[in-house]
Amino acid sequence: MERIGIGMVGYGFIGRIHALAFSSLPYYYEELPALPEIRGICTSSPRSAQAAGEESGVHFVTHQLEELLAREDIEVVVIATPNIFHREEVEKAVEAGKAVYCDKPLAMNLAEAETIAKTVDRSGVPFGMAFQYRFIPALLRAGELIGEGKLGEIFRARVAYLHSGYVDPSRPMKWRLRREMSGGGALADLGSHVVDLVHYLVGETEVTNARARTFIKERPVEAGSSRREKVGVDDWCEVAFTLAGGAEGTIEASRFATGSCDEIRVEIEGSRGSIRFHSMQPNYLEFYDNAGLRGPYGGNRGFQHIEAVQQYPPPTRIPGKNAIGWVRYHIACAHDFLMRHAGRPHLGAGTVDGVRAQRFLEDAYRLSGYAT
Repeated sequence: MERIGIGMVGYGFIGRIHALAFSSLPYYYEELPALPEIRGICTSSPRSAQAAGEESGVHFVTHQLEELLAREDIEVVVIATPNIFHREEVEKAVEAGKAVYCDKPLAMNLAEAETIAKTVDRSGVPFGMAFQYRFIPALLRAGELIGEGKLGEIFRARVAYLHSGYVDPSRPMKWRLRREMSGGGALADLGSHVVDLVHYLVGETEVTNARARTFIKERPVEAGSSRREKVGVDDWCEVAFTLAGGAEGTIEASRFATGSCDEIRVEIEGSRGSIRFHSMQPNYLEFYDNAGLRGPYGGNRGFQHIEAVQQYPPPTRIPGKNAIGWVRYHIACAHDFLMRHAGRPHLGAGTVDGVRAQRFLEDAYRLSGYAT
């Protein structure tokens, strides 16, 4: 089988997840257009590059992006670095003729996102984004139901992405808490995912109102330090929007939802039915059919649990009956990008989607007073 070389730019937590996803593809899918191989890793320093090579077994490691891009055996570059570096790294990769798979959000702000989109579009290289929640089977099924008109006229959408990892005031500063490196806080970090989900499921949005808070305004500059640094991003944000048909919606993003692990909640209500999804119970989609038979004791009315589980269509190898997990969405998203690269049908996000999500973030931050 033909092989395709993958180069990782960034090898922190999310870089390792992307490397795992691409490396896993031959174990999860049949009929791959090419066998992906991690052939290079670029990190921020010689020390971290050496550590990445030792732990991964990848022979070529560097802290110089140009060295990775110069390799002819690397055809795809995965961008898994802080947001501030996305524009420069994507542009350099595209100029080197590499296909690009970029983590979210696309850039620091709308202007940068639009610049990236123009560069990619001029080049014609394949480009995809890691909006992996599109590939939860339960939400793929939700998209089918909406497309089939099972919900009828959409009235209302409530979507939230909730974490609690920043509640501890002793948690030190990192790049995600610095606006000059991240471009935003909870909304950019978590909210960008569910913004894309709303666009994917129910279409275009217009932001009408937003509010945000920073609950812990100063943090240690590093673990154990008495020196403090001002936090410049939102810990929590709630955004109101309208859909093209006039329906209302809200998106909430929080890193202060005490007790939450990694919770995405999706509720969409329409004239004919409703759907509910909760990422901590990811194997099922709840669907309410308003045409259900009425009768004593409720008849047949009520929310149905659709067992989506891992019911991916062929060419998946894994039996659909098994419970699903978070990494599986990344694997499906990476597979979709490989299909895009081969010129085959795909569902994943590209530059249009990245810019659309960035515009939502920028409008929300402007209205909330946290202008980017």
